[in-house]
Amino acid sequence: MSEVPAFDWGTTIIGVLDIHADRYRGYRTPDERIAGARRIVDCAGTIVSFNGCGRDLLEFSKILGLPPEAHLPLKGTHCDMMPITSAIRWPPDPGTAPITAPNLTETYQHYFGKVPPTSPPHVTDGYEISNWAGLQNRGRAMDSLAAR
Repeated sequence: MSEVPAFDWGTTIIGVLDIHADRYRGYRTPDERIAGARRIVDCAGTIVSFNGCGRDLLEFSKILGLPPEAHLPLKGTHCDMMPITSAIRWPPDPGTAPITAPNLTETYQHYFGKVPPTSPPHVTDGYEISNWAGLQNRGRAMDSLAAR
């Protein structure tokens, strides 16, 4: 089975969650971020993002030294889940789930339970935990929508 990574770009991190293995890796240093962007670009399977078309892939172009207008040469298929996750966060479309709390984390807890998943032991930095949790929460939201 080929890797299916979900990824998220942050100003000083690229987080990658291997969906099948449930393994997370945060790429923090400039060299690591190049390796993380390259991992996504070179993945031959499906890659999953939550705003890849709107921002993440544009940032990967910059990280890899490509002009912003260059089409990033992905080897696999990109699935941007932003339209679906936006339906959770931004109603009023019928059947969407409204924001029920003062922030996204508490809204996810409202829908998916009060006990957040525990971060992997190797993820100890607060910024990486936040990045990992964002990928986990979005994945849980996608599972919930798929079950409907």
